[in-house]
Amino acid sequence: MAMPMGSNQAQAGRASSASPTLNFRVSPGGRGSRRAAPTQHRASEQRLARRLALPKRPPNPQIEGWRSTSRYGPIAYVVPLILLAGPWGAGCKGPKRAIPLDPIPKVDAIGLINANVERVSGTLRASGWVDGTLVDQDGRQRAYSVDGTLLYLAPGYVRFDLKSFGKRRFLFGANAQRYWFYNSQDDTYLCGWHDDDEAEVDMPLQPRQLIEALALWPIVISDGNGAAPSECTHLIQRVLPDRQQILCLAQNEGGELLLEKEYWLDRYPPRLIRRVVFRDADGMVVLQSRLDDYRRLRPGGPWLPHLLSATWPKSNARMNFRIGRWSTVDQVVPEGPQFATPAQCEP
Repeated sequence: MAMPMGSNQAQAGRASSASPTLNFRVSPGGRGSRRAAPTQHRASEQRLARRLALPKRPPNPQIEGWRSTSRYGPIAYVVPLILLAGPWGAGCKGPKRAIPLDPIPKVDAIGLINANVERVSGTLRASGWVDGTLVDQDGRQRAYSVDGTLLYLAPGYVRFDLKSFGKRRFLFGANAQRYWFYNSQDDTYLCGWHDDDEAEVDMPLQPRQLIEALALWPIVISDGNGAAPSECTHLIQRVLPDRQQILCLAQNEGGELLLEKEYWLDRYPPRLIRRVVFRDADGMVVLQSRLDDYRRLRPGGPWLPHLLSATWPKSNARMNFRIGRWSTVDQVVPEGPQFATPAQCEP
């Protein structure tokens, strides 16, 4: 039987006053309609009504930015990081480092170093990028970042040309008799003779020393007729956990043995020189070079470093030579213009 309209409105009013949130459906616009909700949906609508009734907090971009990307909040980021960390994140040990090779006798170590040098044939050319700081004769420290090209023909022909935008800034060179250094800042040449030890010219870098720093000069034992700058009168060996040192000692006029150079041989295959250290008569480090990124010039050819990092502790100078490519240039010969003594060095 149909009920009067007034009776229906009274019942709806009593239900609304008794439980206002359960008989309240929210529309998208935020205003409700006075239509009764089904019983099975009352709980979810009650939670929605409570959520909409909470006051809104001002957004925090540092929190809301990553909270809004996931329904689970911060835990959605923490769990993947733990999974990616794997056994390291769980406190387990990581992969073991390679075990160093057993040390080899001193004679074999020297032979290994010299064998790699002997694989070099013809004129080597290295091109790349050079940067660092240089100290001139006035004690001024200058920063530089230039293109570098190195030419080397064994046993002692060297040309190290440093240019910036095609303009030469520094030039180091050496041939069988002379060595020289050019500085564009002063437009001057410094020149010397190899066989005149008493009149050794003080320059930022000796050309032949650069070849030794690149591990391209053999370790030579003196025959007793007077040691050249690159020869040793005595060689001793010292073994470290992952290195094998060959120490070069030279005897001075007073008969004292002085440590001149150190060759740090890697104890990991293929056993290459990683560091060369030069010392003065007082045992102070004059030059230290670190070598890395070795690659073969060709299959079966010499191993050549592609990164040289050199430091001069006394003057606080440094040089990084990042070599992009090594190659051989057969057209460059000892009598060529590349190794000719500059006219400014002639008396």
